Amino acid sequence: MKEINILFLDDDQKVLNAITRIFADEPYGVAVASNYTEAMGIIAREKIKVVLSDQRMPDISGVEFLHKVKEQYPDIIRILFTAYAELSAAEQAINISEVYRFINKPWHPPELVAAVKGAVYHYDLVMDNRRLFEETKSKNEELQEANSKLKVLYDIQKDFSSTISHELRTPLSSIKAAIDIVMSGTAGQVTGEQNDFLGRAKSNVDRLNRLINDILDLAHMESGKTTLNLKSGDINRTIQSVVQAQEAVAQAKGLYLKLSLDAQLPVLLFDSDKIIQVLNNLISNAIKFTSSGGITVSSLKSAKPNEIEVRVQDTGVGIKEKDVVKLFEKFQQLGEAHQRCAGTGLGLAICKEIIRQHGGKIKVDSKIDQGSCFYFVLPVDERGEIINGY
Repeated sequence: MKEINILFLDDDQKVLNAITRIFADEPYGVAVASNYTEAMGIIAREKIKVVLSDQRMPDISGVEFLHKVKEQYPDIIRILFTAYAELSAAEQAINISEVYRFINKPWHPPELVAAVKGAVYHYDLVMDNRRLFEETKSKNEELQEANSKLKVLYDIQKDFSSTISHELRTPLSSIKAAIDIVMSGTAGQVTGEQNDFLGRAKSNVDRLNRLINDILDLAHMESGKTTLNLKSGDINRTIQSVVQAQEAVAQAKGLYLKLSLDAQLPVLLFDSDKIIQVLNNLISNAIKFTSSGGITVSSLKSAKPNEIEVRVQDTGVGIKEKDVVKLFEKFQQLGEAHQRCAGTGLGLAICKEIIRQHGGKIKVDSKIDQGSCFYFVLPVDERGEIINGY
């Protein structure tokens, strides 16, 4: 049995018989009624999508009937049969019943079938759109609720990290001071073996202190408590100072550390200390994960207008493609376990936040056994200064 989706209302039984024959092979079922009461009963029982009514009926006009259908079942598509001379009925159908369309009498079977198919398609489309809208609305509400919960949890975690970090600073300072006193011999003679153990303890205290400082630094930046100290300057000079400071470390590993700077870069507005922090992190990582060859630090105008790039290119081990996406997340470290011991896992996350606050972006290109290129892009306005915020 086909689902009844179409209803025809006409007081002429010959017309209803003809309609039944015309739609016999269609995929949807058709019901016919000869009066208002019978028609409304069918609508109440069946899943009607389209109603077609003749205008001239003995108990009710087509316009009045379709108007009642609209009031009780506003989603049903309404079509009115009219004669050419019934212009007033057409106006009423538009103003009162909001009909989908008119079909002039006498109608032709192919045109009638096509009109009904179009009306069914319109009904299904409206229903699908409504369903998708409600589903999307529901998903958006769920997403907003989840985001709100995540924000609360993130704020709690951030406050907890900041509080714990502050609380740990004082005892760590005391521990470090005590170790220094013992190692200096002030508290008594220290054997070589004891000094070695104390050195390891001091190294771990220093690492823990760096971790605390990084957590506090990142927490302050993410909370908006850190303000950039923006000044006009030559970014190439800043790059040169960092490279000179790192040169001895690179040479100790037998690596080159060279510059390739664009002398035509404009004077920029940036926080020199923060950019130095970014460069130190990127160059230190490059040295750490490069065993032969070296590192090239370059500055250049970006392919995009009003942007400059600073690149740190190495010939190191490279990064697996699956690991690239999580590089700038918190507490993510590069390399194997034996290479990670000195890091905090927050360096690149801090770099990302510093560059973001400058209105730029930081990215990486890398291939296993061919090296990596970390680079950050800073926007420049028409006056040749870095824009504070994108």
